[in-house]
Amino acid sequence: MDKNLIIAVVLSGVVYLGWFKLIEHYYGKPEVPLVAGSAVPGAPAGGSPPTASAAAGEPGMVAAEFRSPEPEKPARKGGLDGAMAFSASGVDIKIQPLGAGLVSVAYPGPLGPVELVPDPYPGFLAAWPDLRFSRVGSDANWPVFEAKLPNGVLIRKEYIFGDRDGMKTLRLTFTNPSEAPAAVEPWSLALGPGLGIVDSEKKENPSLWHSVVLLADTPRPNDYQALDLEKEPAAVPGKVSWAGVSNRYFLAAAFPPAETFKGATSGAKPVPFETTGWLGGKKMTEVLEPWIRFDAAALTLPAGGSSTVEVPFYLGPKGYTHLKSFERGLERSVDFGWFDKYLRLGRFTLRVLHKFHSWTGNWGWAIIMLTLCLQAFLLPLSYKQMKSMAGMKKVQPEVQKIQQKFAKDPKRLQQEMMEVYKKHGVNPLGGCLPILLQMPIFITLFNTLREAWELHGAGWMFWIKDLSAHDPYYVLPLIMGGIMFLQNQMNPQPTADPAQAQMMKIMPVMFTFMFLNFPSGLVLYWLTNSVIGFVFQMAMKKRLEA
Repeated sequence: MDKNLIIAVVLSGVVYLGWFKLIEHYYGKPEVPLVAGSAVPGAPAGGSPPTASAAAGEPGMVAAEFRSPEPEKPARKGGLDGAMAFSASGVDIKIQPLGAGLVSVAYPGPLGPVELVPDPYPGFLAAWPDLRFSRVGSDANWPVFEAKLPNGVLIRKEYIFGDRDGMKTLRLTFTNPSEAPAAVEPWSLALGPGLGIVDSEKKENPSLWHSVVLLADTPRPNDYQALDLEKEPAAVPGKVSWAGVSNRYFLAAAFPPAETFKGATSGAKPVPFETTGWLGGKKMTEVLEPWIRFDAAALTLPAGGSSTVEVPFYLGPKGYTHLKSFERGLERSVDFGWFDKYLRLGRFTLRVLHKFHSWTGNWGWAIIMLTLCLQAFLLPLSYKQMKSMAGMKKVQPEVQKIQQKFAKDPKRLQQEMMEVYKKHGVNPLGGCLPILLQMPIFITLFNTLREAWELHGAGWMFWIKDLSAHDPYYVLPLIMGGIMFLQNQMNPQPTADPAQAQMMKIMPVMFTFMFLNFPSGLVLYWLTNSVIGFVFQMAMKKRLEA
């Protein structure tokens, strides 16, 4: 057996083993589901999400554990017991009395409603979760709740929702009706645990969500960080500009006013999670749901006095352009990858797509127009690539003779081959440069199309209803693979090694399988790229072979 073929087989095995190890790292091994006697989700011992107070261990704090009777614990089955329903600017919301937290937020996304609160216990922005709040007023866009602390201090909690995708405000007013000063012990607000996403992304959502923070007092201004998922609560170092939980398409973030909140704490709650194995069937794993908590300092109210705290917050889609319009740094939560972080290629690509979309009204045609522009830019390099490959075809007979003559002298073989290439002005690596230049473009587009909310649920035509998801019938990747195969058949092989030549022939097949589950917008880019290359190759074939 040819030694190159053996090497190829061994490398393929290494790649497969590496792939399965990666999958095991992300999804874990099967574990036994939580049963009676396990740590209760929400209990402090498990590094659980806070439910009312600041860091455990501080004296004089309101109890952080949800101690309501079991029937009152929210559950998805059969609805949320005792929760009150609202419809604010087209978003269906439910708020439970204990803690007045958001236990359901059904965002009306382009692919259907998305439940943003996957774990409604105790609820987003819940405070004093063992204190029962009563609703006052009747405005759905401005739900108002009131409760009394044991010392008589009245807490008024108001949600000001406003526009569906706009900034929102949580307003808390503390009133002391007594004739003596009264204290409000340290308290907290939390976002999480977890953050919901569309059904097609639920399987990989645990690998996408994080607690995130934008710090304001670091040596590097506006220092954005995606925090590691850790069961044990940890203080967020530095002054927080905003913090929250994030996944691929959605963001829940709050802006804690520094004069009220002394800091933030992050952590993760372990929960059982059902996944589908490679060979079918279900398995249970443990995943960590991220949460972030804002810890308020104690407050003393004078007799008959009051104090108001306003916490702006955002709960909605991660559209880069939309978030940037707030001018508060929320757009930093959109990750377009390494090339955007250092070269801003992702943001530039999105701006270009927005421009083309303003002309066509269709994101699919915008991607095609972007591809045409890129191909026009790369045209000189593409011509050099074809010219180099045509030259390689002409010298192949001479190269084969040299390979036969000096088969037992590798050093002399390389020298003679380089002489042939030099004599005919052929560069065996000349065909690689356009591919190398396209890789940053390809990676940037991959990240942009996967992360851009603008393309989520955006259709092109016919069966392509979501450019951020894979082609449901795999038509685009199969056509792309077919065109790549035709191109490969027309191109001269840049090597005389049979094993390497065989590998080049199966490349279209490998690309086709690789692209089957890629976003259809990315496949559309590569398909358009292949069609343009094929047409250009056909047009230049006679001239290059002359």
